[in-house]
Amino acid sequence: GVDAQYFASMMIPQTKDASEVWFAQSQPLRVGPVDKEWLTLVNTSFRVTSVDYDLKPENSVSHRFVIFAGPKRPPLLAKYGLENIVIYGWFWWVAEPLLWVLHFFYGIVRNYGIAIILLTVLVRGSMFPLSIKQAANAQKMQELQPEIKRIQEKYKKDLEARSKAQQELFRKHNYNPMGGCLVMFLQLPIFIGLYRALMVDVELRQAPLFSESIRWCSNLAAPDMFYNWSWLMPDFVVRGSGFLGLGPYFNLLPIVTVLLFLWQQKTFMPPPADEQAAMQQKIMKFMMLFMGLLFFKVASGLCLYFIASSLWGVTERRFLPKHAPAETPAAEPKPRESRPAPAGEKFDFKSLFGGGNGDGAASRKTRKDRPRR
Repeated sequence: GVDAQYFASMMIPQTKDASEVWFAQSQPLRVGPVDKEWLTLVNTSFRVTSVDYDLKPENSVSHRFVIFAGPKRPPLLAKYGLENIVIYGWFWWVAEPLLWVLHFFYGIVRNYGIAIILLTVLVRGSMFPLSIKQAANAQKMQELQPEIKRIQEKYKKDLEARSKAQQELFRKHNYNPMGGCLVMFLQLPIFIGLYRALMVDVELRQAPLFSESIRWCSNLAAPDMFYNWSWLMPDFVVRGSGFLGLGPYFNLLPIVTVLLFLWQQKTFMPPPADEQAAMQQKIMKFMMLFMGLLFFKVASGLCLYFIASSLWGVTERRFLPKHAPAETPAAEPKPRESRPAPAGEKFDFKSLFGGGNGDGAASRKTRKDRPRR
C-alpha cells in the first residue's frame, strides 16, 4: 500500500496461510508529472506482480483482498492488523501514554491547544522535585564560582592539584556537578516521544489553537503560519527544501520558543568564571539560534509545549530557597613588623599593644615620659 503522514491506503491479502506468498515482485510508482519547483511532493502508487502459476484446463486461481483507505487512527487500524504502520520511533513507550493523556484532556476541554498546555503542566509537575534539585544545584554552582576562580588562579600549572582542590570544595559544600543532568536525560525521551506523537497523530491535523476562522495557528500539526513573506524573501527561502528553505510563511511560535530559551540561559546560568566558560556560553547562544532554524518548520503544537515548559521553568525558580553564599576563607593577616628595643632599654610588650586597656593610652604615656637619647 501507500503510507502517508496521516492517511494510508492498503491492500491486505486474505490468505489462509500466513507463509503463503502471492507476489513475486513489488515496486513503487510515481503518478503524474513532477513539478520541478516541488521535487519532494509527488503522487505515488505501487505495483505488485503475481507469482507464476501453472494452471491446467478448467482450473482457476483467485486472490481476495481487503482494501483499507482512511485515517491512521490506532483503534481503527487495529481492526485490520495495521497498527504497526503508525511509527512512534524508539520512544514509543513514552509517545503512546502521552497521546492517551492528551486525548483525555481534549475530551474535557475540547481544545487541543489547551490540552497540550495541560499535558505540559502534568509532565513538568511530575518532575517538579527533580527540577527543584537541578535549580538548587545551579544556584549553588553560582555561589561557588569565586572559590573555583581562586582555585584556578592558585593552581594554574598543576591540573591534578586543581582537580583535587575542586573536588574537595564540591565535597565540602555537598555539590554534585552531574546533579543538573538528570532532568535533562528525563526530558530527552519526553521531547522525542512527544515530537513523534504530534507529527503522526491524525487528530491534531487541522486542529486549531483558537478557532478555524483564524488563519494563524489553525493547524497544530503544522507550522503556525503567522505571516506570508513570500513577496519579501528570495526564492530559495520560500521554495527551497534544504536548511534555509524556510517556506512561504514566517512562523512566530519558533521565535518565541528560542527567545525564551535565551532568556532562561541568561537568567539562570552562573556568570563565567574564566574565559573558557565565557566562550562556552557564547557557543551555547549560537546553538540556540541554530535551533531556531531547526524549529522553524516544526509543528506549532510542539512549540506550544516548549513555550509552556519554559514558562513553567521560570516559575519554578520562585520556589527555590535562597542559599547563603559559599564561605570564602579569610585572608591571613600580614605579620606586623617589629623594631628592636634600643640598647639599655627593656622591651615593653604592654606598650606595644596598648597596655592591655584596648585604647593605647598606656603606650602613649610610656612614649611621652621616655627620655630622648
